[in-house]
Amino acid sequence: MSLSKRIQAVADHQAILDQMARYCQAVDRCDLDLLKSTFHPDGVVDFGIFAGNAWDFCDYDIPFIEDNLVMGWHRFATIDIQLQSETRALAESYMLGNAAASFPDGQLINCPDNMRYLDVWEKRDGVWRMYSRDLVMDWNACWPYSGRSDGVFAAYQRQGCRGREDIAYQLKLVP
Repeated sequence: MSLSKRIQAVADHQAILDQMARYCQAVDRCDLDLLKSTFHPDGVVDFGIFAGNAWDFCDYDIPFIEDNLVMGWHRFATIDIQLQSETRALAESYMLGNAAASFPDGQLINCPDNMRYLDVWEKRDGVWRMYSRDLVMDWNACWPYSGRSDGVFAAYQRQGCRGREDIAYQLKLVP
């Protein structure tokens, strides 16, 4: 492989990683437009709870999160991206998520989970986006929520939040 092709492969790999990060930011900040920007409009997802068009999934997922979860965050690791061509890649990434949900009586539960994403990425008009994403659930759990804001935790001046009010937008870390 020529040096220029290697450099392009590294750039493509990084562009996919950047989009993976945008996906997590979008879900955690409940940013519908940002979430849609990680998928091609004709993309598809199969998450078990939803199977169909990716943008329809986005329209379903963000309101679901806003209505049912008090907080949530995702992080991904153990990423294997296989470039199949200059415009197509396959990827497996491990995802550790955590969410707090509220029962009707106000009691909070903490729900961590480990999943894997199996993706097909396509580069169209010079931009990498997901064409398909399948979710594999490896494990999950629930227990009483134990988040704290007292004592030493009260000293934290910056608290994360959903939406464009989050500090990451103010610092222009999220487009």
